[in-house]
Amino acid sequence: MKKSYILALLCIIGLCLTQVDSFAQYKKGDVILNPGLGLGYWYGSGGYADFAAGLGINAEFSCILDDIAIGPYLAFTRRSYNSGAYSDDYTFIDFGARGTYHFATLLKVKNEKFDPYAGVFLGFVATSHDYDGPGYDTYDNRLQGGLYAGARWFFSDKFGAFGEVGVGGMYPVFIGLTFKLK
Repeated sequence: MKKSYILALLCIIGLCLTQVDSFAQYKKGDVILNPGLGLGYWYGSGGYADFAAGLGINAEFSCILDDIAIGPYLAFTRRSYNSGAYSDDYTFIDFGARGTYHFATLLKVKNEKFDPYAGVFLGFVATSHDYDGPGYDTYDNRLQGGLYAGARWFFSDKFGAFGEVGVGGMYPVFIGLTFKLK
């Protein structure tokens, strides 16, 4: 698992060092919407990831500084396991706020289509659990925080794709589309 995070980080750094024409443009006043698919899910008191796929969406409002954005997130994840002897189904609904720092200016990225970023989030997880088997296994509703790093590539002024890796929060991998609304 650690190897995949190191590889993803090295890829992001490599892309950041790519230079083309003009500085990346993420500026105060921008509004970005990111719907996507989460792969894996961090849960449990042990902080481990298990396979589950989920849907999520977040928004970024650059209202503080040119390179800093804040915004809400919402995600829905369902994890099911059935061994024949028992079944175990979880539903997680995550919501909260994210803070993102865009590194393009700091790293002097000259390709305006490329936007590397990292951030933190804090939110709440509402958990529903259906369990039919021996013993009892549950995860309570709780506050949850985490870190993430990612990058997006714009195909046009208003449309692109993104990828993120994260720890301590919802998804180890989150990929999707980016829409620049303003």
